[in-house]
Amino acid sequence: MAHILPYNGQPTYDLEIAGTVRTLPLIQVSPDTWIAYYYSLGDTEVIDRAARLLAPKMSGCEIFITTETKGIPLAHAIATYLGLKPYVVCRKEVRPFMLSPLVVRYKPITAKTEQELFIDGRDGKKLVGRKVGIVDDIVSTGETIQAMAELVRRAGGVVFGKAALLLEGDERKDVEHLGILPIFKSNNSQGGRS
Repeated sequence: MAHILPYNGQPTYDLEIAGTVRTLPLIQVSPDTWIAYYYSLGDTEVIDRAARLLAPKMSGCEIFITTETKGIPLAHAIATYLGLKPYVVCRKEVRPFMLSPLVVRYKPITAKTEQELFIDGRDGKKLVGRKVGIVDDIVSTGETIQAMAELVRRAGGVVFGKAALLLEGDERKDVEHLGILPIFKSNNSQGGRS
């Protein structure tokens, strides 16, 4: 079910996340559409509370995988609560220290062109035969978590669970989450501005 609210020129939207309220700016993404933008980096209060709530739902996982950069704090906190170490970070480009990297091409909603996601071949070995939890901060279309799932499969792991702070727009039963970021639509053909 899509979570769509009317846009009437309001600059912000208040969202409760893990028992805390954040006032989020509304950002226009098309002539008649706005999104509530949440930036999780540095929000230690939300990350800590969210990790406590999500950890029990991810307790069957043996290792986590996430993407740089915004997924790292949540994956780290959940892993810490569950006593799991290490976790694997997917990179958006090949780094000189990476050996035999695994790669997947995908198209995230935030990019204009197709992107690549990589894991170091040494990290891929950590996933072999293991129950892997995929962690991200916000899931919109699901393209990024699908790309991470494909990297897990290519490395020989099994996707056991998926978790995110928030979903954007639509409900998803396959991702444990703590809230929904609604999409705002204007009925005004000129983009809702008056």
